[in-house]
Amino acid sequence: MINGKYGCAVWGCGWVASGHINAYLRHRDCQLVAVGSRRRESALAKQAEFGLACDIHTDFDKLLADDRIDIVSLCTPNYLHAPETIAAARAGKHIFIEKPIAITPADIVAMRAAVAEAKVRTMVGFVLRFHPLFKLQRKLIADGELGRVFLLNVDYWFGRERLGWMKEKDKTGGAFILAGCHSVDIARFILGHDIVEVRGASAVVGDHYGYPPVETAQVRFANGAIGVFSCALEGCSPFTANTHILAENGTIINDRFFLRRFTGQADYFTLDTGVKKTGDVYAHPFPAMVAHFIECIRDNRESPHNLADAVNAHLCCIAVRDSAEAGGQLVRIEGNSLMPEAE
Repeated sequence: MINGKYGCAVWGCGWVASGHINAYLRHRDCQLVAVGSRRRESALAKQAEFGLACDIHTDFDKLLADDRIDIVSLCTPNYLHAPETIAAARAGKHIFIEKPIAITPADIVAMRAAVAEAKVRTMVGFVLRFHPLFKLQRKLIADGELGRVFLLNVDYWFGRERLGWMKEKDKTGGAFILAGCHSVDIARFILGHDIVEVRGASAVVGDHYGYPPVETAQVRFANGAIGVFSCALEGCSPFTANTHILAENGTIINDRFFLRRFTGQADYFTLDTGVKKTGDVYAHPFPAMVAHFIECIRDNRESPHNLADAVNAHLCCIAVRDSAEAGGQLVRIEGNSLMPEAE
């Protein structure tokens, strides 16, 4: 720590790094010690954007060797998150990992082992969990307001231009892993149950991506509920995160509610939670996420939004891709493993 403040660093200086940097700068108990990137010009651009006086690194090992740094945010391409998490854990740093945490089951297992051995705290960048609407949906289900939920559908549609490594399959892992993991995670978060079965399909649209940019899945949750998930990186669509919940005592369609308790309700009512769902990283709730993470570190307790809790959603995303590539083969999720069903 530095004068009673947590020393923070951001490694990877792409678009999402701005959200992390802004959050650390705004927290009274944080001091931004360093930003780093494999490309020095990227780090210098972030330094200029925020008027930073912190250190600049192009070597991750050297950044981790700085004893002033307590917390590191990993904002690098998907395929680098696993080795960087393992290295950061071994260096004794608490880690804010951008989604996705990894793109293979083996990497996820290795990450969890490294974090457990080092006894460091982790946080995963699933920003939708901090949206008031999804918190309300989760509470209504947990409190029994909706009764038994038997159908939960989610969509992630965002047809923006993605360049560089995001176009490459071996660096992204697939459409759901790259972006749709937000919606997969929020479905599991809202319902409070793991996903145990996945059957996927995909479609090639255009030639921009080196993998199918459109994926769908039929899933089953541990409590027996079923769902249909979709992810589209192509198409004329702004950021769209649909959530449809059908239960015995109510229905929720995004911010529209129809509840049995309101006798005589003829149609849905709309509840404005005051926050617009958006793909703009500057509007994401990173300040609230950092504040939560700092509190967990200070209290020496695990965040409910940690690496271990993120595993099931990531395995589901990987299973969608694997199932689609196998022609829709059913894949079961058992703990940290994917179990394709024999033909």
